[in-house]
Amino acid sequence: MKDRNHCCDYSGEGARLSAVLCLYLPLFILLQLSGCATTYPVNPPLKHIDEETAYNYQNVVEQSDKGSNVLLMLAFSGGGTRAAAFSYGVLKELSETELGRERHKYRLSDEVDVITSVSGGSFTSAYFGLYGDRIFKDFEHDFLRRNVQGELTGQVLNPFNWPRLLSPFYTRADMASELYDEILFHHATYADMIKTHGPFVIINATEMTLGTRYQFTQNYADIICSDLSQLPVSRAVTASSAVPILFSPITLTNHAGECGWQQPAWMRAALDTQDRSSRLYNLATGMLALENREDHPYLHLFDGGLADNLGLRAMLDGVLRYNSIDEALKALGMEKTRKVVIILVNAETALDVESSRKMQSPTFAAALGAATSVPLQRYSFETVALMKDRLADWQQESYESACGKTVQSEKGMADKSADTECKGVDFHFIEVNFSEHPDPAERDYLKRLPTSFVLTDEAVDRLIAAGRLVLRNNAEYQRLLSEAAQ
Repeated sequence: MKDRNHCCDYSGEGARLSAVLCLYLPLFILLQLSGCATTYPVNPPLKHIDEETAYNYQNVVEQSDKGSNVLLMLAFSGGGTRAAAFSYGVLKELSETELGRERHKYRLSDEVDVITSVSGGSFTSAYFGLYGDRIFKDFEHDFLRRNVQGELTGQVLNPFNWPRLLSPFYTRADMASELYDEILFHHATYADMIKTHGPFVIINATEMTLGTRYQFTQNYADIICSDLSQLPVSRAVTASSAVPILFSPITLTNHAGECGWQQPAWMRAALDTQDRSSRLYNLATGMLALENREDHPYLHLFDGGLADNLGLRAMLDGVLRYNSIDEALKALGMEKTRKVVIILVNAETALDVESSRKMQSPTFAAALGAATSVPLQRYSFETVALMKDRLADWQQESYESACGKTVQSEKGMADKSADTECKGVDFHFIEVNFSEHPDPAERDYLKRLPTSFVLTDEAVDRLIAAGRLVLRNNAEYQRLLSEAAQ
């Protein structure tokens, strides 16, 4: 009598055939299914460039906001759920900070014009860009307090997903993108991002082969003749947060040459100089390489933190293309701007020093972690220093342009008090990071939180509270509020 607890009966006549069918038939079926698996939808081609409908600053930010005299920009760093929660805390503080008087009061969160983000910070920026104030109702439940890492692991271990995962055209990153689409973005595309008229969100990734930053804006998509409006927002966020080894890259098809894209004037001028030491030349060559469809028929996009873990480079490169800060503001339709505010939310953690306390050679995991985290932190430091230097230059340029003469203080910054008739642009750079927390014990706790997609409710609470507190205590932020109240 057959044992009903077993899938096959190996006794009697035909035992060998039964054994072969029992052992290999499931594998055969999986291979057949994987061979029939459809290719995951890729980025649709763009037939012609249309600046009127493109995902760019001019089409996203409402005209009424462009007439404002304040340009408020946020940069959200990478760092998994830790970064998402920390940046969410800053947004929450901005949403509860009111300025103005009586009937003309406004919240600072409503004044955000641009958010540039990387990796974990991209979850917060994309959700806010799509849904605005809804983030304060749903985001904690839908993402921050959710075991996203466990759900991703469960998807991979689910046998029903194995046929697709065996296909070379479907990866773990595609699976992650589907999950983010389901729990967070609800099939929203960049066309939906335009319709909301919220802040202009720049999600950053890294092109694996070129090692350059790739940003999900139509300006970059135009180079490869890709229609960004049809791309799911979840794909961009997945690319921005696809940590190598743990995730596969998000792949885009290069359609360059099909939409009539031409090199802009700034790029032609930069390439003509042949100055390899110039940042503008290197930006131009990096972007132009995307057009080389023969060598790069596909773009493989990994974690944006590999090229810039702070998100600040998008701002620096954006201004770099113009001759002056005034020209850059005019291009955005913000020539009346009198104040530029940049808030960097940096969820960078402390370097691991445990290996330095032991004589034994570091483990492979420790060596790999150091090989990635140490250069990133050094590069991040240089990026912040560069931003501060450029802000000093921009402010000097602005006041000299407004006054028609050099106005300089002892610190090298343009001093608006030197001439009350000067109406140049005033710059505020506000960095929110764990090192600025007033409590040493809390600083240590925050810096030791892992980079993952699952944290305890206690950790999420403390990260949100830290984001609010550090921003509120920042001296430059307080100066901004004081000036706005006058």
